[in-house]
Amino acid sequence: MVRFRPKTICFVIPNYVTFTTGGAELQVYYLTKEFLKRGWKVELVYGKEKGQGNLSASPYYDERITYLSYRKYKFRAFEFFSALMTIFKSKAGYFYQRTDFALTASCALYCKLMKKHMTYALAQDQDAENGKYSAAFKTYNYQSSIKQWIRKLDFNLIDKLVEYGKRSASLIVCQNSQQQRLLKSNLNLKSEIVSSIAINPQLQDVKKENIILWVGNMHPVKQPQLFIELANRFANNDNWRFVMIGRIDERLIDTANSGVEIIGECSYDETALWYAKAKVFVNTSVREGMPNTFLQSWYNKALILSLNVNPDGIFTDDRYGIAFGGDLHQLGDDLGRIMSRSEINQEILTRSYAYVNEKYDPDKVVESLLQKILKHA
Repeated sequence: MVRFRPKTICFVIPNYVTFTTGGAELQVYYLTKEFLKRGWKVELVYGKEKGQGNLSASPYYDERITYLSYRKYKFRAFEFFSALMTIFKSKAGYFYQRTDFALTASCALYCKLMKKHMTYALAQDQDAENGKYSAAFKTYNYQSSIKQWIRKLDFNLIDKLVEYGKRSASLIVCQNSQQQRLLKSNLNLKSEIVSSIAINPQLQDVKKENIILWVGNMHPVKQPQLFIELANRFANNDNWRFVMIGRIDERLIDTANSGVEIIGECSYDETALWYAKAKVFVNTSVREGMPNTFLQSWYNKALILSLNVNPDGIFTDDRYGIAFGGDLHQLGDDLGRIMSRSEINQEILTRSYAYVNEKYDPDKVVESLLQKILKHA
């Protein structure tokens, strides 16, 4: 047990959990709970859009936390100033920033000026890249050349702010050794490894069904269209259901001529129920860190079929699921065999369940984080 007198920690993140949430936001939510449990005072700085609902109406709201919001802008680099002014209201001595953006630099500058400790946490593999926002700019289409020029300037500024923030952090934590290697190779930055937190949903009496599940947002890196393509291959199979959960692009719905059930956004509890019912979880992303979707699948004993993502060889080396090295056809062949037998390899599911309980236990993760903070304080 780390001997660390409870103090005040401020979590800094562009978006925070409301009624639906992403992986990075969920991890911060888990961390706030764990620090509160250890007697720490907790603050949270997050971005708020005009007209956004009251956070206190969210099921994730906790009256013990001091919430501080900053204004979001269409020209996102401006958020450096609004976030900085908000962070100056904090009374914390320790800062934890996750999901890089302009506020990464805001947090870093404040900590430098006020001699505070800042931990920067990678949320995905792309966070280990240099110039990721400028690279993302090239994937967007603009009808106006003026808007295109403004967004290019915006993203270039954000890249510079993000790099400053990372280089100024007291401590950088990665989810796995793959991210650690990328960060060292791309930015020549040292880091520590701290696993994500997984919470056992402990759902009772939920019967497994012939469901193949996909969960995520509709960002291009997630490649949701490939799941629809996969489902179309089995359009004549009435014994299995292909289910998609996440923020939906209307253009994607237009292409869903198969039997895919597109549920849309769900609350955390609703999504957990789908994991509990599903026998198979499919990940089609180009890359990710350690997705919360994997943790949820392991806890709920849903077999993971991953097209590309294989952090630290967890599928090829440790066999906590099956990875396909980008071969969608082979993924479909394996899925077809599973569907025809309606049986899942129980050895993989049992081993995966034991693994997620051991490695991603909240107490162990937070103890590891506190050790790293103390080491770099």
